[in-house]
Amino acid sequence: MNSVPDLSNEWDRDKLRNWIANAKRLGREDVRKAAYIQLCRIEGRNIDDPLEAEFAIVMRALEEALSEESGKTKRLSRTRQKLGRVGVRQTLADLAMKPTPSTGFLKLVEFDMARELSAEALVLKYEAEFEPYVVAAAKKRLTEYGI
Repeated sequence: MNSVPDLSNEWDRDKLRNWIANAKRLGREDVRKAAYIQLCRIEGRNIDDPLEAEFAIVMRALEEALSEESGKTKRLSRTRQKLGRVGVRQTLADLAMKPTPSTGFLKLVEFDMARELSAEALVLKYEAEFEPYVVAAAKKRLTEYGI
């Protein structure tokens, strides 16, 4: 099997979109996913707080996935507004604590990216920054979806 190219130092959005399109055309899901994740990493590149940088990447990933699916640009306006009001940690906690999974979470599950890019995954990765009940809710949601 062909190996996946190392795209970790590619920061050109157009080149990465080209990688995605070509990988999709050739049926190389592994390459498409690597290029997609790198495209999303651009968003958090200049943010100092690691959690905020990763959540910026998550937001971009969801927006890219939703845009690709619908064929037109989609933005998570309500989530971005909430981020401005309450900050990244409270936004993540609220997403993890919701009684039902967010549309974004379900989309990430559908695109097989929830393990790396969901709000719940970030809560677990940075669990020391969240209350234990928030971490428990994030674990429960991921477990319910086999993650």
